[in-house]
Amino acid sequence: MQFDIARYLLSNSHGRWDGAEKATRHIKLCNIYIATHYGGLIDINGDAYGRRERISFDLFEAIHRDTQELTNNLDTAIGFPLESRPDLDFFMPLFFKAFLKIADKTHRKYKEANNEKLD
Repeated sequence: MQFDIARYLLSNSHGRWDGAEKATRHIKLCNIYIATHYGGLIDINGDAYGRRERISFDLFEAIHRDTQELTNNLDTAIGFPLESRPDLDFFMPLFFKAFLKIADKTHRKYKEANNEKLD
């Protein structure tokens, strides 16, 4: 996950902005989160791999949507510089903690709404 966070932040960096990589890394980060909880992945078309019966594309979409609160506002959410080179060693843990906090909240809401056992 560390590599994907680094690449995600680089794709948002001044002079290196890359929308395609930003989107690809965001999808992968959401998938990594889901895989840690459900042992499988979901691709962009909604196809599940792994323990299919427990993976919901609705959960993937919710996590992807809600973490955009962070990914679309890196400057205000974690102080990520938009006009200068970022110190990735400084911003990677901040991004990880913020991403995880949002994803956990969304996951909890999803489990409650679907009567799944909470961890």
